[in-house]
Amino acid sequence: MSDLSWIYSYGYIGTRLFDLPSLFICLLSIFILGYKFQAPRNYQTVLGLHCFLPFILNDVLFKVTYMPDQLKYWRGVNAIRDGQLGVVEAFASGENVLQASAFFSAMPFPTPVSPISLGFYNTFIYIVLFFILYAKNIFTKVSLWFYLLFPSMALYTALSLRETLILFFMILAVVYARESKIFKSIICMVPIYLIKFQNFYIVGPVVLLYFVFNVAKKGMGLTKALIIGIIGLISLIASAPIALPLVNTFRVAMFVEDGGDPNDIKLISGAGDFVLQGLTSGFYFLSKPLPWEAASALQFIQSFENLAVLGILFLITRQAWRKSPDRLAFWLLFLALSMSVYGLVVANYGTAVRYRYGFVVMYVLFVCADCNITQLRSKKTIQKNTQPNTKALKH
Repeated sequence: MSDLSWIYSYGYIGTRLFDLPSLFICLLSIFILGYKFQAPRNYQTVLGLHCFLPFILNDVLFKVTYMPDQLKYWRGVNAIRDGQLGVVEAFASGENVLQASAFFSAMPFPTPVSPISLGFYNTFIYIVLFFILYAKNIFTKVSLWFYLLFPSMALYTALSLRETLILFFMILAVVYARESKIFKSIICMVPIYLIKFQNFYIVGPVVLLYFVFNVAKKGMGLTKALIIGIIGLISLIASAPIALPLVNTFRVAMFVEDGGDPNDIKLISGAGDFVLQGLTSGFYFLSKPLPWEAASALQFIQSFENLAVLGILFLITRQAWRKSPDRLAFWLLFLALSMSVYGLVVANYGTAVRYRYGFVVMYVLFVCADCNITQLRSKKTIQKNTQPNTKALKH
């Protein structure tokens, strides 16, 4: 591959000038799609502001090497665009980075000239996904603004990482399952398997159950959800002898990949510890890092974001429980499964935020859609607070 370091000779401003065409493509996409679907101007304005995020994240908020995977995708896309690596060869390589790079290379954007360039590719995916959800009436007022204003989503959809691709296909797989278009849903599962197989084994059963139980219309039922939960617990206990060594292997590998010392990672010691952590790791994964655990300014900010998001999730879940507990039960199982799987193997706080945000977005989107959550506070509470004081009026 040709030397890519030439871009750094242009300095901070010069480097970003090369990405102006990509910025204009994103802004033009908002204008065209906003006009086509008659999206309100305030939504388009927030999306437009998002388009500038790739300029102010890498080498401004933090060094690009803070998330070194970005450099791998950048080099991968350039290798494919330069003809040094074939698309088929990239998919057949079995390497997730090259497979994700193959998807990026097919997008209608200029060749990425710097590590920030793929941030515009991901921004474009973020914009297209917004209008798909908007056109299909998946959004409610609550979930739409969560999508637009969730800080972690804004961050990771403006970086040169694969997470936005993964989120795009996961959400579409569920959207098509809601519409009983099972073939399209399966097609969307293929890229997930190639890019991140762990998510395939989480989302695959969820999509199947969603389709089988027709959750969007009928819900799952609390009894069925409880039975599935018990089966999951029994499976966890039964699989401990086989799964424990694999979990510890992944636990160490991911810790080392994030720059940690393998001697610093605490392994799961036995079947009892495996079951205990399997049951408790999900909530901890959903909430970490806590403020006192933050090791950097970014993590400290994310810790307060976590507390705010937990509060929003609580309010949404409370509303859903009042409106449609049968539908909510399914999505609670989904959230518990995804958080527990990653909670068992991910120790790094920054990585936890990065892997978690997609599942949180999915939970908010589809709980709000299936349970018709249009506000965070119940109408009953609002009416109670706004009802005139008749006693005071009489006096």
